[in-house]
Amino acid sequence: MSAYGEYTTNVCEEKFLVEGLRAMGYQVEVHPNGAALIGYHGDERPERGNVIIRRAQLDSASNDIGFVRGSDGRFRAILSEYDRSIGYDDRWLGKVHQHYKEVQTLAVAKAKGYIFRGKEIVQTANGPQIRLQFVAR
Repeated sequence: MSAYGEYTTNVCEEKFLVEGLRAMGYQVEVHPNGAALIGYHGDERPERGNVIIRRAQLDSASNDIGFVRGSDGRFRAILSEYDRSIGYDDRWLGKVHQHYKEVQTLAVAKAKGYIFRGKEIVQTANGPQIRLQFVAR
């Protein structure tokens, strides 16, 4: 049984987390009161998540990945040691955050009346960075 760990994120808004994960290709479940995560043996684990990526979408030996809202309002990622070792690590969490910020920025800009003109992916020393382009009405 692979141990789960909790990892702090800067993600606060559930709708943008869900949209960002969907943009990454995941079908997520949302559980306002939390639901149990399932381990790779199909066993129900004591860890609970408000936003869950079920293991069937990951690797054949994966566990569910969960995000649970903390008392500070931010979501914490709940990841197993195994899943972190196969690529669902800090880099992956960085991609989750990048997609979260992208959908959040698009929504805020639209609400403020900006017009989206496109996005550009720029390669940096820390990996690809997304730059969104807007114009004022």
